[in-house]
Amino acid sequence: MRNIKIFFVFAIVFLLFGCSRNVNEPKQSKNIGVKSDNERLLYFQHKYKDKEVLKCEEKDLNNDDKLDLIVIYKKDNDKNSMVVVLSDKEKYKITNEVSAPIENQKIEFKDIDKKPPIEFVVSGSKNGSFGYAIYRIEKGKIINLFGEDMKDCC
Repeated sequence: MRNIKIFFVFAIVFLLFGCSRNVNEPKQSKNIGVKSDNERLLYFQHKYKDKEVLKCEEKDLNNDDKLDLIVIYKKDNDKNSMVVVLSDKEKYKITNEVSAPIENQKIEFKDIDKKPPIEFVVSGSKNGSFGYAIYRIEKGKIINLFGEDMKDCC
């Protein structure tokens, strides 16, 4: 009987210690690729107030020496989309919307043709089906240069 009481006391102390550590630890936010105070991200969030941002990456995509922001976001329960926030002088402009992968989104930059503007590759999956597409910004729009199985992962 004494061993059972010792066990319960030890278990309660252990649980209290464990719970107190979780209360004091700061909640970590999900890493989306840029800091939460990024100006282009804030602009996107202002325009798309109800959309959850899943992944972002920055790079000069239209060869104007200003950083632009690729944003993959949750459009609805079973569809994700992507836009680019272009830096245009003192303001921002959002490009056309294209479909984006549902899971495991990855954004990479590649200078495929060795001339500006730089291309970017978006890849990901949906229910185990993998796909990717190569894009470029032309005249303020996202242009799909090539893709493989994106319809299966978007």
